[in-house]
Amino acid sequence: MTIFVSLVMLLVASVLFTLLEAARFPGLNAKADMNAMLSVESAFAEYQKEIWDQYDLLFLDLGYGEQLMDLTKLKERILALNQENLNPKTEGWINKSANFYRMNVTQCVIDEYELATDDGGMAFFSQAVESVKNEVPYQAAEALYEKITGINNVEESADHPEETMNQAQRTITEERNRKKEENRQRQEQGEIVQPLEEVENPVETVSAHKTSAILAQTVENPDALSVKALNLTDTVENRTKQEGNSPGYYNAGFYEKILYQKYLQDHFGCYTRSNENRVLDYELEYLLVGKASDQENLESVVHRILAIRLAANLLYLLGDVAKMEEALAAATALVGFTGNPGIIELAKMGIVVAWAYAESILDLRTLLAGGKVALIKSAENWTLGLSNLSGAFSGTQKVKESEDGFSYEDYLQKMLYFETQEKLNYRAMDLIEKNVRVWSGNQNLRMDSMAQRMKVTVCYEAKPLFLRLVRIGDISDETYQFTYEKKISYLDT
Repeated sequence: MTIFVSLVMLLVASVLFTLLEAARFPGLNAKADMNAMLSVESAFAEYQKEIWDQYDLLFLDLGYGEQLMDLTKLKERILALNQENLNPKTEGWINKSANFYRMNVTQCVIDEYELATDDGGMAFFSQAVESVKNEVPYQAAEALYEKITGINNVEESADHPEETMNQAQRTITEERNRKKEENRQRQEQGEIVQPLEEVENPVETVSAHKTSAILAQTVENPDALSVKALNLTDTVENRTKQEGNSPGYYNAGFYEKILYQKYLQDHFGCYTRSNENRVLDYELEYLLVGKASDQENLESVVHRILAIRLAANLLYLLGDVAKMEEALAAATALVGFTGNPGIIELAKMGIVVAWAYAESILDLRTLLAGGKVALIKSAENWTLGLSNLSGAFSGTQKVKESEDGFSYEDYLQKMLYFETQEKLNYRAMDLIEKNVRVWSGNQNLRMDSMAQRMKVTVCYEAKPLFLRLVRIGDISDETYQFTYEKKISYLDT
């Protein structure tokens, strides 16, 4: 009877423990699945703090304080988080024995990862766009796009106006010198010659000032300009970058580019609106030009705006009959003695360009002082008279402001929109990288070590627990193995 009861008890125990192990197995499976995602998310929660605080971007620094990224450190971090979650430290025999899963993590593999600098910096671009997408409605973006293209159309309407002015200056000088030489020879032969009338040459006046430093002519206080500069030898744009192995696919249509401009203007300063404690004061200018110093970048941007204003002012002058007649009269006084309509017309166009150029200098003073200037002017808001072109290059005279006009930053918007996307991305990351190095004290921080998206494989194992209490063949000596692949990204796509 005792033997029979023992056999029955053994059979009942075997069935009971088998059922318990059968119930434990899906629990192991679920725990491994949940823990894989939890550990990867926990690792990604250790994002670079200063980049988030100052630039609203989430990136995981795979360098962990070093210059080059080290995936081994990330693997170790994920493994440690897994092991801590699977087998938390407990006190007392009861709590320790209450862990019926007793699972261990065995391996972590980083299968894929995308870095901020991959694909020309489009991972960075996508996060920047995402961070401001709720701030600019589509209709507002369309209106801004129309304004930007309006400025661009004006710029493209001019056909190398400065070349026209230079050609006119050469022709005027040559013709007047030729006439003076002709008069001299005739006088030597005893003829009575009407001397060539000395008249002001507006083209010569403007050409003489074109060689002067543009910032000295347009900035209120040149001595107060920023003297900050970067070392360009180790910038994101110029150095050999680390690369991920899983670039994303991002849309960069007109709406996304408008959003990107919004992001750049929100997070980077410029000449009229600089931010404190930055490696450069004129950051948007750096994005457009990419030179080492603030002054070099500002000078280049001012020259670009000058070209736009020159085209806009020339467009107005060509439509103003009274001013065109005034220019023709000045041209006739200069080269009318030739009797050549072609030369007179060339001189007239040179004078018109010179007039537009001088007015543009006044425009720049207003823009750099924070004012607005009408894109296409009218007789009411035109400032400079033809007889006073030299006055544009001395003093602090500005043009009349227009409430509906465009500001300095509006012109920056136009240039940002048409700048190469890759250059903008890399240069923006240059500034982020160098600023964060200062703020965080981590001089090894690199944007090409910053991960945005990743695919991770985590492996687990566990031994049978309840089957070890009864012997059923070799089942009790086997090991359960679980493998889970998890994808994670800071960007919702």
